[in-house]
Amino acid sequence: MSFLIVLLAIVVLESNGQLPFLQRDQWLRQWHDQLVGVSVLRDSATLRLALFVIAPVALLVFIVVQLRSHEYGLLLFVVDLLVLLYSFGRGDLKAQMATLDADIARDDLQAAFHDAAVFNLGHRASSAVTSDALFDELTRSLPYRIFERTFAPVFLFFFFGAPAALAYRLLALHGDMELDQDPAETADPAPNTANKILWFFEWLPSRALAFTLGLMGNFSHTATRLQEQLFSTETSTADLLQQCFYGALGGVENVSDSDLVPQMRALFTRGIMAWLVVIAILVLVS
Repeated sequence: MSFLIVLLAIVVLESNGQLPFLQRDQWLRQWHDQLVGVSVLRDSATLRLALFVIAPVALLVFIVVQLRSHEYGLLLFVVDLLVLLYSFGRGDLKAQMATLDADIARDDLQAAFHDAAVFNLGHRASSAVTSDALFDELTRSLPYRIFERTFAPVFLFFFFGAPAALAYRLLALHGDMELDQDPAETADPAPNTANKILWFFEWLPSRALAFTLGLMGNFSHTATRLQEQLFSTETSTADLLQQCFYGALGGVENVSDSDLVPQMRALFTRGIMAWLVVIAILVLVS
């Protein structure tokens, strides 16, 4: 059932580009604002984060347990599917990448700088000031966006269940909301705690995808880079995926600025498709 849910969710996402009809985060922002408004929680980012994530996840676990105990299989299927769809990343990544690729192809760097802001890991304006810096930023931010949008939620959902996928997305959204918070309103507005926990959630799926990228490209280059970063606690997920992207293509010199987006999209698509095959095999074997 999990494989069918994953397959349906990816088909729905890819056919629609984005899911505004389901990914409505207004309730979550209100929940965040309510927690910030509690005086006891205002000065404790960790406790605020714990309640922000644990309460919705605990509610989901309760619903899932009740549905399973009463053998409501079809309803459980629908709940799991909706949770996975909600756990996917926000925005129409395919359209955003197509716009960026078109601007790069016609050498419109001003427009490309504007496009890059969408993928920036801080969700703010691009920090690049030169064309070389722009493409370096894109090779770091784009792979992560592809990873966090689809692969990470699917991986966590299949191996650890819908609550893990939901917790992952709540952590990511919490970081976004904390960035939007007025520093004067909270003693610790920085989303450092959420990012640290998010890194642990991403540790296994990011390395699984990085290894797969090597299989889809230059394995020896990728394996060398992955081995160097495998157990490093200082390496962010974005940095790991950037290094393995370079490795899969045989080095930085083989990454063409004009073909950057198509190269990246093709490589990561092959990597994700490979994992769908792996998941299908695991289902058949089990």
